[in-house]
Amino acid sequence: MRRAFLFFSTLLIWVGSAAQEVVPANTVFDILARPVALESAGMAGAGSAVSSFSGAFASFSNPAVLPFAVKKMDAAVSYGLWAPAFSLSKGNNFSGAVAFRASESFVLNAGAAFQLHPEQDFGTYGKYSPKDLMVSLGAALSIGEYVSVAVSGRLVNQSFLADYSISGVAFTGMAQFHKDGLDIAAGVANFGPGVKAEDGSVSALPASARLAASYALPFGLGFAADADYYFSGKFGVSGGAYYSFKDMVFARVGYRFATEGAPLPSHLSVGIGGRFRGFTLDIAYLTLNPQIGNSLSVALGYRF
Repeated sequence: MRRAFLFFSTLLIWVGSAAQEVVPANTVFDILARPVALESAGMAGAGSAVSSFSGAFASFSNPAVLPFAVKKMDAAVSYGLWAPAFSLSKGNNFSGAVAFRASESFVLNAGAAFQLHPEQDFGTYGKYSPKDLMVSLGAALSIGEYVSVAVSGRLVNQSFLADYSISGVAFTGMAQFHKDGLDIAAGVANFGPGVKAEDGSVSALPASARLAASYALPFGLGFAADADYYFSGKFGVSGGAYYSFKDMVFARVGYRFATEGAPLPSHLSVGIGGRFRGFTLDIAYLTLNPQIGNSLSVALGYRF
């Protein structure tokens, strides 16, 4: 399986090397920096290293958690209304993903996220509903009992008009340590070739050096923090807490602080969830930021 992991990693990087497009300058795919998993969204972006959370959407943030989070298979679908009060970024979000254990040490993950914006009037160009699409593939390999390494790749497309869209590719490489309730993950997120402008300049992706950590106490309480130093010079850190009652009812809260212009701005979030016979229901609510507004998301999942 180590050969399969190396082959998968090499294939993702090869695909990305040819993914540049000619587009107007200053285009940035900030959507890459948003948390897709609702357990993490309910803690303002913290929790990507929590091994007790579902691994269904792990390839979007930290694929290295997969060997410690997935037993046989995790699957989930979600819907959310993003930034309902901010017309420039308001959108209906639809996501789905699955992670499955191919062997004792090797886990694969695939998912897609789609955002549909309200129809806008572009004057002489007519009316159009902008769209965002992300497709993610990830693979993780455990090395011994406590360490894993992983890589994921995302293709992202933003369609602004019926005959005009831009595309790019981003990669995430992470490693994680897991033992006795402690999880620590580190790596580089959303790096890639960027998108090439007509004048030859390249607009960078929201790439960052990422560090995530969490600690679970024996009585259901846990804490998590995720930090990103963006190569653009911006910074963001999310901290949160979660509580599990008999592994059936969950509560989460978190806050993110980010410098001005960071891809994911400062905000507060809360989340709740439930689990019964493998089925899960998660809800996340993001607020206290005019760019995000009162964003609400709901996800259904299944784990076994």
